Amino acid sequence: MKELDFKTIGQKIKERRRSLGVTQEYIANILDVNPSHISNIECGHANPSLTALIRIADILECSVDYFISEEYTFSKDNTKDKTLDDKILNKIKYYDDDIKSKLLQFMDIFFGE
Repeated sequence: MKELDFKTIGQKIKERRRSLGVTQEYIANILDVNPSHISNIECGHANPSLTALIRIADILECSVDYFISEEYTFSKDNTKDKTLDDKILNKIKYYDDDIKSKLLQFMDIFFGE
């Protein structure tokens, strides 16, 4: 098994945190750690424990999968079993709220409400 890419995971944490306007200090206070530890996680210099990753996901109102989905090596071609709705939802489920909002606006304009 390959090692997890904690640098990419940290970048996703940082992007999500910024999109919500949450500070590193806020996360650090909830986790009872030094803010520099959150900075180190976001830069890939420190690896969060599973517990910390779950708590960070809770704080940032997303799933742990949002941070680690690119790390999966298992793949099954089950696209033929999925409905069109499932395929669309699967494509957009990991987008941040800003992109989802823009997609919704586009759909309202393009297809009408």
